[in-house]
Amino acid sequence: MQGRTHLAEVVPARSVRLLAQVPGTVRTLGPVEGAAMEAGEVLVRLAAPDVSARGARVRSERRRAEKERDFACSTRDTDRALVVSGDLPSVQLERSERACAVASEAVDAARAAEREAAVASDRSSERAPFDGVVLAYLVDPGQTVMPGTPLADVGEGVELKLRVVADDLHDVQLGSPVHTDFGVGAVVEIAPRAQGPARLFEVRIGLESSLALRVGETLEVTVVSQSVSNATAVPESALGEDASGTFVLVEREGSLERVEVHPTVRSGGWVAVEPDLPADARVATGPVASFDVGLPVLAVSR
Repeated sequence: MQGRTHLAEVVPARSVRLLAQVPGTVRTLGPVEGAAMEAGEVLVRLAAPDVSARGARVRSERRRAEKERDFACSTRDTDRALVVSGDLPSVQLERSERACAVASEAVDAARAAEREAAVASDRSSERAPFDGVVLAYLVDPGQTVMPGTPLADVGEGVELKLRVVADDLHDVQLGSPVHTDFGVGAVVEIAPRAQGPARLFEVRIGLESSLALRVGETLEVTVVSQSVSNATAVPESALGEDASGTFVLVEREGSLERVEVHPTVRSGGWVAVEPDLPADARVATGPVASFDVGLPVLAVSR
């Protein structure tokens, strides 16, 4: 394979910043930074006295409305019985029925207000939006926050991020294989435009396995621009060039034989050549262009 080596940074595949939704004071923090979290787990809990007081008030209003409804509807039932016996005019029954209906509507409104207060109370606890890891807490216990204050950064999975200049971007394509010490991956995203004073393009790399990587560390990666399979590879020092073309010197029965080859992919001091050489072929290395193929040789493998 042939490609360019870059220094890449381990970044979250997806990251989210949690913001405070209600005013209050930070009471407790959840898992420590760098620890795993589960979806729905409380990460930051706020003490919100205003929200708690509102919840207590609407609960009291709901109980009062229910008692008034029970009394009004009980009176209506009594008036119905009196109207049937002829001891009460029907107009009084209409008033009782109207009072019962209004009291029932008041109970529905109080219950809706109670649900609304419960939602506000739930917002005083910021929960993990997905399974992942806590990247950083942006507040400390005892700190006062307002709606919109950043509380924590959380992430899910990891990817590699590298920045390349425009000239190197020609060898990078979506799906290009990438080799690292932690396994192989592929290019999954290429920024549409350059950023920063150096005008660098951001490239994202997805990995098949990332269990040993932590967000923030760096490692060398090789983006493969060209590769061949089942090809003969020889050291670069085995290639010779002259007016007739490129060649290697193959040792056979104590003498050297010139074999014309075409080099293709280069990587790590090795080069793939065509046509393929025999599997047991031994080639000479060094200043092969100056070797005399007519002299006998003693082959030494290394």
